Amino acid sequence: MASRTTSIVGVLLILLFLLVPSSSTRPPLKFKLLGKPQSHGYIYVVMKIGHPPRDYYLDVDTGSVLTWLQCDKPDCPGCTKWHQPHPYYQLRQETKVPRNDPLCHQLVQDPGLPSGRDCGYQLSYVQGKTDGLLIRDKFYLPINSNPHHRPIAFGCGYNQTDMESQAEADGILGLGRGSAVGLISQLKQNNIITEDVFSHCISTKGVGFLFLGGSEPSSSPTTWVPMNRNADNGHYTANVLANLFFGSKQGTLIGTQMNVVFDSGSTFTYFDSRTYQATEAMVKASLHHSLTPVHDGTLNLKLCWRGRTPFKSIDDVKPLFKTIYLVFDYNNPKATMNIAPENYLIISTMQNVCFGILESPVSRTNIIGGITMQDRIVTYNNEKLLIGWSDDLCRNTKSDSEITSRL
Repeated sequence: MASRTTSIVGVLLILLFLLVPSSSTRPPLKFKLLGKPQSHGYIYVVMKIGHPPRDYYLDVDTGSVLTWLQCDKPDCPGCTKWHQPHPYYQLRQETKVPRNDPLCHQLVQDPGLPSGRDCGYQLSYVQGKTDGLLIRDKFYLPINSNPHHRPIAFGCGYNQTDMESQAEADGILGLGRGSAVGLISQLKQNNIITEDVFSHCISTKGVGFLFLGGSEPSSSPTTWVPMNRNADNGHYTANVLANLFFGSKQGTLIGTQMNVVFDSGSTFTYFDSRTYQATEAMVKASLHHSLTPVHDGTLNLKLCWRGRTPFKSIDDVKPLFKTIYLVFDYNNPKATMNIAPENYLIISTMQNVCFGILESPVSRTNIIGGITMQDRIVTYNNEKLLIGWSDDLCRNTKSDSEITSRL
């Protein structure tokens, strides 16, 4: 009898264990995304930061390790900042991270050596640079659908140079990999999330979602490529090379041995010089007879065309252009990203259509930017070292962040 009772108790304990969610596995944090890469120049999330909490628009940038806000530094009257939607974050002495903090040691491996007692840094981008201090303040996060605040280290950018293009954001949400000072790393270290995984999806309509600590399942299959664990500057780079085809997967070969970086903070997509020249030539050669080359000063892009009537949306021009296929040397069949016309064309305010693929400013580097990520769930799995994408309309159900003032 005792043996039988013990057996029943054991079964009940096992059932209880299966039914109760494990404390070691935490659900991802869900945020609403806004913005259109082709018009705003970026996609952004609304974060509540500070005490008292205030809303800030943060540009979602997988090419940056550090999250930072523009801020006012009282003893820097000559410092420059772009005009932003919200008041600048006010630097306070008690929020400064000291130079001997472990996170400061992590940070200076990339931006530069700090001087003085504070943790100063300088970050350089392809366009512009920022000087700042590492600080720590409260981030209000949607944990289990309820707002919770946690201390997070981030940057106070008090002096920006040549970064006017960020004018509609208050700062950067750095989701780059490989540093303890990164937001994802801090969330995992503080047991707020379990996995170093995140995904984003932004639609051509200007709305979408961001998952931190997990990914959102898609109704379509996910294509995966391995991630280069040794990529520079926290970038998400495929660990396999790719070829580029025009018109079909077996179409004209216009790019070979391409090193590909996934960067949501880049508005446009960039191809290395040789690949770009071949792509431009094929686009021009295949132009529909109804299109006429035109200079469009609103976007300052090299290739623009006007139609017989003004273009109101991408849907008006999709039939006039061909799909480009980025084929990675991985798996069988090969991992392929279809770059349809809506993933590389832009309608300007003058109602012309412009080519949103540019020549890369970085030698032998190809960048998949925000315009090509539209209508896709892009997943960055740092646990398994994989980058994935799947077609999706980005119509996720109501995000937890909407419960806390659009956080």
